[in-house]
Amino acid sequence: MRESDDLLAQLKAKLAPANIRATLAFAGLFQLTHELIKRSVLDEVKGFYGYTLLRGEPKWLYGPEGQRSYEESVLALAPGSAFRGSLLWLKESDAITSTQVELLDKIYRHRHDLTHELGKYLVDPSFEPDLDLLVEALSILRSISRFWTQIEIDIGTFEDHGAVTVDDVTPTQLVVLQLCVDAYVDGLTQEAHTLG
Repeated sequence: MRESDDLLAQLKAKLAPANIRATLAFAGLFQLTHELIKRSVLDEVKGFYGYTLLRGEPKWLYGPEGQRSYEESVLALAPGSAFRGSLLWLKESDAITSTQVELLDKIYRHRHDLTHELGKYLVDPSFEPDLDLLVEALSILRSISRFWTQIEIDIGTFEDHGAVTVDDVTPTQLVVLQLCVDAYVDGLTQEAHTLG
């Protein structure tokens, strides 16, 4: 087979409806996972210091002291980047590892590429979504969720339920995300059966 015939065959396979659906679904799943990580990192860390939105209005529940503590303990770790500072705070708190912090940079870049350059993943045979990075993103989100769940256990949120461990609690966001992952995998499986 000539090189041009091989390229044409790759392009036809890339443009098959099943492959387009799979790429679009992957991009959406990756985006959702990244947004949940972002919320768990930015909002939860800031909330730990008492920041909240009451009826849409920002408020520091612990007053100026809570805000000052957040700025000194989190923002000072990476001036100019609340996300990076929050990641470093989570690393210092043993919620995530240094490796996971580094992986989040790759995850962010891939999310950005999938969002803003989706067309190349749909039509160019040399670009495929990175499944390994999705698996890493899901693992990181689980690690962060376990950390926040342990904090909730420690402050007594689940005391009415008896002795509870982090393995006994699954946050709603992870339940919904798992449903999305299952739907994605099920879609791939159904496509494979249809084609096979």
